Amino acid sequence: MPVSPVVFGGTHTLVRQSYAPLEMRAPHNADGYGVAWYHEGHPIRIREARPLWHDAELEDLLSFVRSSCMFAIVRNASPGIPVDRGEVAPLIYKRWSFALNGYVRKFRSHAMRTLRSTLPDELYGAIQGTSDTETLFLMAIAEVWKGASMATALSTVAERAGSLGLRCRLNMVMSDGESIAVSRTSNTEETNSLYVAHRTSLAPGGTLVVSEPLDASGEWEEVPPYSVVELAPGVEPRIAPLGAGRQERLQAIGASSNGGR
Repeated sequence: MPVSPVVFGGTHTLVRQSYAPLEMRAPHNADGYGVAWYHEGHPIRIREARPLWHDAELEDLLSFVRSSCMFAIVRNASPGIPVDRGEVAPLIYKRWSFALNGYVRKFRSHAMRTLRSTLPDELYGAIQGTSDTETLFLMAIAEVWKGASMATALSTVAERAGSLGLRCRLNMVMSDGESIAVSRTSNTEETNSLYVAHRTSLAPGGTLVVSEPLDASGEWEEVPPYSVVELAPGVEPRIAPLGAGRQERLQAIGASSNGGR
């Protein structure tokens, strides 16, 4: 499947979402962009700490790329997280790739040490930046190493981050090059938006999971809050609620702490 339509396809392209999003409170996503795809099981990535619309050559470059597994992001950096290339998703570790649409509020001052202390030595030693995105990614890998599916890993990470009493919105996407898992959750009453379209005209034979629909075709199904989407080769997309009790615990945490400050 060509990579270019994921970034430049539709009437509400990812490029447009970088300066005129429809379903987020911030006015733009101008703090960077990244595109990742897999070739023979290995992730390849392009990312820059500048607005997507500044890269006039990207569309031509991506027009030559084909992959069965890919994703692209535009970034609105959380307060306190550096705006530099090293913090821009998609993040990669070995065969895994990851991105976050959301945040852990007051991450560096109140959450970073606690969450990173849960990492095994190998993953702790792999830390390169100071972002919530990288920490959540490595936490998810740690759960996969314990035997969890990626969907379960994302659910576990969301619950652990949400338990700190800080406001969290945690739409996360993780891939191993064959399968993809995407969460839509938070510990507040609101979650960031998420949609899925199967065999859309922008991706014939494939499935797209997006924060905002790329066009007005009506092919897009809204993913319910507190759910996980699972995509795997040869299998219809699966949308399931978070594991038993997770939604209730996250909502209870948010209610008791007002989601943090």
